Amino acid sequence: MIQFPRFMPLSVPPRPAPLPAPAGKGQPAPGPRLSGAASTFDSTPAPASNLHTERLGDGSANCLEKAVGLARPGDSIVLMRDASDGVGHALVRKPDGSVVDPNHPTVRYETLGQWQATHPRYSQPVPVPASKMQQVLSTPPGPQREALIQKLGLSSVADRQVADGERWVSPNKNMNVRGGPDTSSADVGDLVPSDKLKVIDQDANGTWLKVELPDGNEGWVYGPYTGPTEAPPPPPPPYESPVPQWVADGTCPPHIHARMWSAMPKEARDEVIQAAREKVVADAWPMPEFDVNGPPPSSVDPMVWNHLPPEGKQSLFQQEWQAAVREQTALRFNGVPEGGVVAEHPFLGVDSPLGDGQVGEWLDSAIGQDGRPAQYLNLGKVLGEGWSQDHFNLCGPLAVGASLGMSLKEALTAFKDANSASLLSGGGTTKGDHLGNVYEAKGWTTDYGAGEASMPEPEDMARMLEEGKALIALVNIDTKIGDENKDGMLRFFDDSTKAVAHWVNVRAVEENGNGDWTVRVYNPFDNREEVYSWEDFEASWGRNGGMVPGEKEGDPAVFKFNAGHGLLVATPPPPQDPAAAP
Repeated sequence: MIQFPRFMPLSVPPRPAPLPAPAGKGQPAPGPRLSGAASTFDSTPAPASNLHTERLGDGSANCLEKAVGLARPGDSIVLMRDASDGVGHALVRKPDGSVVDPNHPTVRYETLGQWQATHPRYSQPVPVPASKMQQVLSTPPGPQREALIQKLGLSSVADRQVADGERWVSPNKNMNVRGGPDTSSADVGDLVPSDKLKVIDQDANGTWLKVELPDGNEGWVYGPYTGPTEAPPPPPPPYESPVPQWVADGTCPPHIHARMWSAMPKEARDEVIQAAREKVVADAWPMPEFDVNGPPPSSVDPMVWNHLPPEGKQSLFQQEWQAAVREQTALRFNGVPEGGVVAEHPFLGVDSPLGDGQVGEWLDSAIGQDGRPAQYLNLGKVLGEGWSQDHFNLCGPLAVGASLGMSLKEALTAFKDANSASLLSGGGTTKGDHLGNVYEAKGWTTDYGAGEASMPEPEDMARMLEEGKALIALVNIDTKIGDENKDGMLRFFDDSTKAVAHWVNVRAVEENGNGDWTVRVYNPFDNREEVYSWEDFEASWGRNGGMVPGEKEGDPAVFKFNAGHGLLVATPPPPQDPAAAP
């Protein structure tokens, strides 16, 4: 298997998930009457604690105890105040300023402000060194602890209340949401059993619960007809560009004094900005490991390559990667020309024939050598005797193969094995579930979505790629627009001369620090990488279609639009624990 650089290892925080659709009309909420064992609801409110009263290991690990357990040397415990009831929350802040919420310890927030943006009820942060907090809470409540609080200078924050872990419930059946804690209050909404509700208050006897609804509004529900449930995943922090603003704007770097910057010649300032921008791109596209026996880069003739010593090959290998970095830097920060461009220095082509057009095995297996698209292949030359001579519809298997770093033969064999030989040789339409079968045969999980409501934003796609997921998008390409250098480019359906629905592998979605996004795809049509503005990519992605069989047997084929924004998301299996290996 050919090895490739990572897709796009950017630190792109995930985008907040869309709010759920309103629930369907449920059954009216019952009156406050218990019938038999209708509920195991526990109405006991979770107590709050502070530095005077908190007991570690008392069986009720609140956010403060969890924060102390998560903290490492050099960390701080940040005590927040809740504007709604004064009972706050405890966080862990790392030396670099990043924040961890002990209720969701796997989520990292770049700054405290980022956490507060998704938790606006909390304010007035007070940091306490974790070492001091550990000292205080390791001492039992009483005179000794009070003396230690004074000695460590924590008297001003010792009264800050923090609550035990959040309490969540779900309805046991369809039910109403009321405007107050009784059945005479207005019906203000409907719930279904899958809804998760955060308990924020209750009436005097704990029968009615005041809850925060999935859409952020508040209401009252009848407690005996709910049950405990796990908290939903935390809201992800808002997107923050990985590009420093001075790099994006081309202004004075923070490490250079403003007067010195102004005195520098323009050429010198340009060199500093260019170097900083190339570093941003190089960090996102690390140079792959050099293999002296690997294929030559796209710009090097194979005959020349084969006669070079190892050190000469490595030098050219590095030059090709640097050329790809420079090209991507220009496209990302200076803008992509309207209609997109073919990458002259594909990152895939640094260490494989992928992305290099009709070369190597692609040339050997081509249907003629008259400039036809690279994906028009003779399967017999790839897979052996017995396979069809001419095949024109291989974009799906080839896009998936590129995402997995497969050679041409490996990609087609994997598709055949995961589906069937007849499906591969038939030449018909490839559906999303056919492509998903290839990933699933290798232990990946897949999800296919389509339609404007399910369309991810660019930062969503960037996050998915950063997580190591593979993205296969169903777009429209124009296979005949009069410019042979742009045949097969992604294009808006209504602007196409010969529109064709087509699968591509989305390799990267990157932002330049000023809100402008670029999309790099692997397009199997001519075995190349192409770069588009987000607007051009989305236009081709939003509307596409093709010919389908008629309604009845013998009817002529008809054109049908697909649901736009089709996207197959493939998630790799978790890495195997070496200790668990046989």
